[in-house]
Amino acid sequence: MQSKISLVNKEIRRTIIRSVGWVTIVHFLGLIIALPLEILMTATGEQRQYIRAESLFYFHFEIQAVLNIGIPVILAVFLFRYLQVKPYSDFIHSLPIKRDRLFHQYALTGMILLIFPVLLIAIIISALYIPLNLAEFFTWTDIFKWLGITIMFNLLVFLAGVFTGMISGISAVQGILTYIFLLLPMGLLVLLAYNLPFYLYGFADQYVMESKVESFSPLVALSQIDYRPLGAIEIIVYCLLIFILYGVSLWVYKNRRLEAVTQSLVFPLLKPIFKYGMTFCTMLLGGLYFGIMEGNTTWLIAGYVFGAILGYFVAEMVLQKSWRIIIHIKGLIIYAGAMALLVILFQFDFTQFEKKVPNLSEVERIHLSENYFMYSDAEDPFYLTTIENMDLIRRLHKEIIANKNENKLNDRSEHAFFVYELKNGKKLVRDYVINKKEYAHYYKLIHESEEYKRVTNGIFKLKEDQIEKITIHPYGPIQKKAVIVDPADIKEAIAVLKDEINTATYEETEDDRDPLAFIEIMQKNEKTVGIEWRISYKNFEEWLDKKELLEQAKVTAADISYAYIVDTNDLKINYAQGYSYEELFEQMRKIGHSIKVTDKKRLEESLINASGIHDGPYMIGYYYKADGSIDIKSFTAEHIPEFVQKYFK
Repeated sequence: MQSKISLVNKEIRRTIIRSVGWVTIVHFLGLIIALPLEILMTATGEQRQYIRAESLFYFHFEIQAVLNIGIPVILAVFLFRYLQVKPYSDFIHSLPIKRDRLFHQYALTGMILLIFPVLLIAIIISALYIPLNLAEFFTWTDIFKWLGITIMFNLLVFLAGVFTGMISGISAVQGILTYIFLLLPMGLLVLLAYNLPFYLYGFADQYVMESKVESFSPLVALSQIDYRPLGAIEIIVYCLLIFILYGVSLWVYKNRRLEAVTQSLVFPLLKPIFKYGMTFCTMLLGGLYFGIMEGNTTWLIAGYVFGAILGYFVAEMVLQKSWRIIIHIKGLIIYAGAMALLVILFQFDFTQFEKKVPNLSEVERIHLSENYFMYSDAEDPFYLTTIENMDLIRRLHKEIIANKNENKLNDRSEHAFFVYELKNGKKLVRDYVINKKEYAHYYKLIHESEEYKRVTNGIFKLKEDQIEKITIHPYGPIQKKAVIVDPADIKEAIAVLKDEINTATYEETEDDRDPLAFIEIMQKNEKTVGIEWRISYKNFEEWLDKKELLEQAKVTAADISYAYIVDTNDLKINYAQGYSYEELFEQMRKIGHSIKVTDKKRLEESLINASGIHDGPYMIGYYYKADGSIDIKSFTAEHIPEFVQKYFK
């Protein structure tokens, strides 16, 4: 004969199935549409040839992501609904069963209901694997990987929902808190990373943001799983979190007050944490928005004040469950005082973050470039290792720090991005906004050094006997190119280009005028190296002329019918909404005080001095002969042709 407790357990299981069984059905149907049905339709139709599946997440990934993020939370909310409804809570807790046993009953049943559809889908895909010859697209291992990763994320999100259900007395708050809880670590890291440059001079926010910050949020990691596979450490951490969340949720449930039903947060200690945590996050968000958009201290502070007040009010509304709230001004004042103190402490730089420049004896090698992406996007980032260059970089770094107050963000600002790789294996990374011209004496010595030219120009890494051809693509809307395939000519061209690079001055490499063409050097292994044909490369131009390739290698006056030159102030350019070259050229045509250039010498002079950056005092629009294409450029103050200056005087 069954005991009373056994009968109660059996009835609880039935109640659970009746109340949340529909969630499992929806989960299963969604996965059927996303995977087996999609595989069946594409693998048996004409679309089969277009399948490029690197994993099972390739198939309707958007549907899979929505199910993996939404279903576990919905299940957690409805499963533990009895904790948020007083009559239901009183009834369940009046049964002759201990809380821990009750928790295990609900939580484990929920986990089984979550795993079952995923397991069933994996079995269906396995059954289709051989008949449909799916080995062309993915392996058996991919099926097990999909199964394991999907179950892992489902359980992690579900148990996060269970945990927030234990600390909340309202189902809606439980759902919202679950997503906040899963996004908070990454969100807070992002907000701090983008705000710290305002207080720590040289803090490299982009470097921090690209350091796998998505791993700090399971939701973000899940949204990227189709193109960013999980690392072993991430999997281990997520699996540990599953066990930790289960244990913590059980402990919280056993210590939860039953009368706290319908309260936003059932533990008094959590209320100030929630209130000031939300205030802090919205404060950072407000400061980030206004600080970046307006770029000055006044707006930064205004953003912090607005964000903090907004966050404080919203938190109070959630806690008091009404928009007609009683404001606790004292708490807001205390918070403001604490934040002010924190800002003051930052000014003292107790960690010496801002002043830290490694000693030369500690440094293995150094990377110095104009921005973070020149370091991160390169397959093999360049480094300088000679004592002379590393010492110059350190002296440049020290001078930038000494001029902290003068290095302000403006139209002439550029970045100086430093990466020191130390002998102990650590890195020191800094990023500064500077006016590069003020530090030209350092940059000139570094950029004109033999080492810098060799490590920053891929042409020096090439073996001439491995080069298949050289193609020169002129800059501009024109369909022509010069191709060099003769081995002897390739050898000569490479030698001339190397000599041009070696003899180029810093000023020539910083010339803001457009290069004449892009030179693509293709190797026999089909890898390419590209360099720009700068205006200063006169010897290379003479060599091309000698080989009768010059006409095809660059845009010349012969390619252009005519051009219009106007004062930039006479043009109506809507930079916010964008503009087309055709509209701009039509404006130039109609302006009375403009120059129509048809003379070949003047067109050549214009081509040499023009820049693709449209911020010069004069603009020029070219009309090409071949197809009527239009190209718009400008003349910077340093490179205005003499005939243009005379005309507009």
